[in-house]
Amino acid sequence: MFGFVGLGHALRAARATVRETIKNHTRSPKWPHVRELHLAHNPTCAACGSPVHAQVHHVKPFHLNPMLELDASNLITLCMDTNECHERVGHGDDFKAYNPMIRAHAASLLADPTLRAKVEQEARVARLYIDVLQMKP
Repeated sequence: MFGFVGLGHALRAARATVRETIKNHTRSPKWPHVRELHLAHNPTCAACGSPVHAQVHHVKPFHLNPMLELDASNLITLCMDTNECHERVGHGDDFKAYNPMIRAHAASLLADPTLRAKVEQEARVARLYIDVLQMKP
């Protein structure tokens, strides 16, 4: 049986999977190859080192700047393992936002996992909300 934390994690991970499936319909046809190549070279989470449920995160959201969708310098691997680094650090705990400081935050957390609470709080403070009006179809 799931505990409260386990159930919450399972629901967030499921929502992340649904979001990725939906985004696949708006992505470049080259995205699957770029994603696969990135994960082959960067198979573990940049924030915690976990290889479980690794996802490719865009440092700058690609729908705000489509030119960056396939740019390797705009990609970082984050997990949706039990640490939920993709949501908590990459998006500042809100998938409607993004963390412009993700690289620094991920490096700090990877270097010292005891900083998790501090880094997650900094990510929430740094998060920028995505202006829906700027989104392109």
